[in-house]
Amino acid sequence: MTRPHSPTRRGAALLLVLATLIVAITAAATLARLASTVKTQRIVATRTIVADDLLRAAEAPILAWLASKSSTVVLPPEATSPQVQVLHDAWVIDATDHELRITAWDQCGMVPINVARSGSPLRLALPTDVKRVLDQVTIPRDQPAGLDLFLAARHTGGAIGVFPKPTRSPPMVFKRASGEDSSPQVQSESTPPGISASEPSGVGLGAYLATHNPGRINVNTAAMDLVEAALRLAGRGGLEQIIAARTQGRLASLSALSPTADPHSAAPRIAASSNAWAFRIDLRVGTLRRSWWAVYVQSRSTWECVQRLAIPE
Repeated sequence: MTRPHSPTRRGAALLLVLATLIVAITAAATLARLASTVKTQRIVATRTIVADDLLRAAEAPILAWLASKSSTVVLPPEATSPQVQVLHDAWVIDATDHELRITAWDQCGMVPINVARSGSPLRLALPTDVKRVLDQVTIPRDQPAGLDLFLAARHTGGAIGVFPKPTRSPPMVFKRASGEDSSPQVQSESTPPGISASEPSGVGLGAYLATHNPGRINVNTAAMDLVEAALRLAGRGGLEQIIAARTQGRLASLSALSPTADPHSAAPRIAASSNAWAFRIDLRVGTLRRSWWAVYVQSRSTWECVQRLAIPE
């Protein structure tokens, strides 16, 4: 005669089954999280490689711009920073948005860092926050000057940052790669924000202080208060002619800058073009963002990248 299972045994079996189910569900959830993490890591790794490739590819348009357009840049007299947009483009590959933006700042349109630290009258053209941060930083004599030296002191500089951000531009139109839906995708509130929409324009030390200016002031790109101070030190006139030319978008002629006095011993060289430019390169691949600061200096007819810094923002 078969004896019925006791309630205790049935309860134990049910508990065992329940425990097994809990372990199985937990293991499945853990595996799902691991799989998701691995997938995310692979996506990030792939996008990082693409971003690095874009950084290297960005040198070609920079060199082309330097060779063909840098010597003809004229900024309006009301410009407060020698900033020029070189390139801003966006496209879609495999349903992933890509964006590349290159912005240039004329190193010869700013106060040389060594001059600003020496007490030159050109220092008066700098904002108060810039001078405050500048005075807090010691630049080693055996180390080339770079904006990275100011990162530790930026928190005491008020509203000033270190690496300047480009001026905000209109929404980007993402162009589809061949073989994909050819309809353009306009960046809007419902689409992932691009560099131009999510990165507000902002001032920074790099918009006022030149780390690689050999001691010249470009009268066609520098802020007018800096141009005026440079002309005074150089014993040159012609400020009105410079303002008139820049208002009309023409290069100011140095021959029109008549001598008015003997030049100061610390006078900068007055120039109509620049031989040193700094570039901010902003990249976006999906949600991954990378930014770099690169300085190019001209030696005879060749432009060379002399400094490249990652922007920690």
